[in-house]
Amino acid sequence: MKSSDTAAARLHGVYFEPDILAPFQYAKANRRRDHLHPEKKLMLAVLTDAIECFRRYISTKSRRGQKIFAEAENWISSRDELSLFSFEHVCEALDLDSGYLRTGLMRWRADQQAAPCSYKRVRESLRYHYRVRNPRLSAARARDSQ
Repeated sequence: MKSSDTAAARLHGVYFEPDILAPFQYAKANRRRDHLHPEKKLMLAVLTDAIECFRRYISTKSRRGQKIFAEAENWISSRDELSLFSFEHVCEALDLDSGYLRTGLMRWRADQQAAPCSYKRVRESLRYHYRVRNPRLSAARARDSQ
């Protein structure tokens, strides 16, 4: 009967034993991992800002815009692994492939610089836009001018 008891307790060479945990071990194993959430939010904000600056100021003519673009490009291109908020560490913390993201951004930059935008956006003042588009105001001005 002893051999049948061990055979029943054993399934394909695996022994089942009760899981004994102390309360602090249970709490530690099942604790939520939200204590790192704010840091990841900050890292995502840093990465997002760098990508937005990289894309927004790629073809700017102003000195300030060129400086912002150069800073974003240098941060993305850097292979620094010592700084906590380096591109490599931020991507690693967010479970992103830094090489893939870097290659995609540099390829996008090359495409943008190869085919610059041929049109220039002209922005009209809001007063002019409102005056021309609002028929009641246009009719009232026409009556007043007569």
